[in-house]
Amino acid sequence: MIFRNVVCIFGALFVAFGGVQAFLLPSVQSCSAWSIWPRGVARQNLKCNAIPAQEQQSDHSQSKVQGNLADVIADARAQEEAEKIMKELEDGAVREMGEAQAAGPKYMPSTEPDDPIVMSLQKVLGVGRVEKWELLDSRWNGNEVFKYTTDKGLFFIKLNRVEDPSVFLTEAVGLSALAATNTLPCPKPLHLGKLPKVGDVGPGAFMVLEHLKLLPFGIMRTDMQQRLGEQLAALHLDQTHAALHRGRFGFSVSNFLALTPLNNTWTDDWPSFLARRLESQVAALYQEKQYGRAALNETDLELRTLGSRVIRAVPALLAGVKVSPSLIHGDLWIGNAGATEAGPVIFDPACFFGHHEMELAMMTLFGGFRDEFWNAYHARLPKEKGFETRQKLYQFYYYLNQLNLFGDAGVKRTCVRLAEELLLI
Repeated sequence: MIFRNVVCIFGALFVAFGGVQAFLLPSVQSCSAWSIWPRGVARQNLKCNAIPAQEQQSDHSQSKVQGNLADVIADARAQEEAEKIMKELEDGAVREMGEAQAAGPKYMPSTEPDDPIVMSLQKVLGVGRVEKWELLDSRWNGNEVFKYTTDKGLFFIKLNRVEDPSVFLTEAVGLSALAATNTLPCPKPLHLGKLPKVGDVGPGAFMVLEHLKLLPFGIMRTDMQQRLGEQLAALHLDQTHAALHRGRFGFSVSNFLALTPLNNTWTDDWPSFLARRLESQVAALYQEKQYGRAALNETDLELRTLGSRVIRAVPALLAGVKVSPSLIHGDLWIGNAGATEAGPVIFDPACFFGHHEMELAMMTLFGGFRDEFWNAYHARLPKEKGFETRQKLYQFYYYLNQLNLFGDAGVKRTCVRLAEELLLI
């Protein structure tokens, strides 16, 4: 049973937003559907970190693919393998959550005029007629992506039958922040709305996004890997938002890494921000979650002890490197990258301003990024002394998140190994 705290936040969002509102398109700014905190998450875990104003879904279209057939097959298998690894991390508790949501009646998309998505397309975005919809992607956390065909063109619709629009709002802020840099394209968020409760499932939420014509396995092309490396480095070097972060670490909203709530409160120094993130992950290992049981039993103190020691060592592990805030995607595995004919694109972010090297640690977890990417990236942002140590530290964080989500014994062993290696440095 999914517990949902009912808290009115619409007024508070716009009072507090400050820098957030400037990111969003007018139709997203005007959405009045935000009224419930998601999945019983405590109010302080989903908030706007405002500052004063002064201060891969493919449409399966045919495309021209460079390289010979063997390269194309190898590229496709590489991406499929990365996505398979992610899928296999789901444990019984997470599968049960998805099965429970699938059982019984639930909201289903429709082209009828009284459908909430159709109504939004017509009233907000000027669509006259919705002709059809097609499911493109369905993920374990309940998120689904559809392609809607209308008389005004194509749109992506991302929905979740049990989530609140405030969760998609945080994603929309991230997408808009990424787009403002003009470095690495992403779909523009156009509108947020609510889905009705049907049977025992809901209420939910949806987000209308700009449609991008993605190439099947396009991001695995050699040229796209190279361009992604160049453009991601450009994103990490970009100073568009310097007046917003003012040298601090965090983000305008606290958001989510999959189902994990993230505290993005502005913090003056990077070691303190990272230590807080690690503390949250270690503590969550022993807490019951709305989507499943605690990852570890209270009597299993190994990672609590090791994690606490690593957290105390964070300043020493980061010594010798000057960290400036970079806007990072935050959840950039191969399944959250794609390509159009125009070049690479990214989506599904969990943005914040942090150390650019942390992005790279996430990218190594499941593979899919090849030498062409890494060579192009490091040509613009060379590795600094201590890079390998910091990568272990940042990977420790992301593996802790995987353990919290899936409770996998193999992931726990990896966390223990990384912690022990870090404590020997």
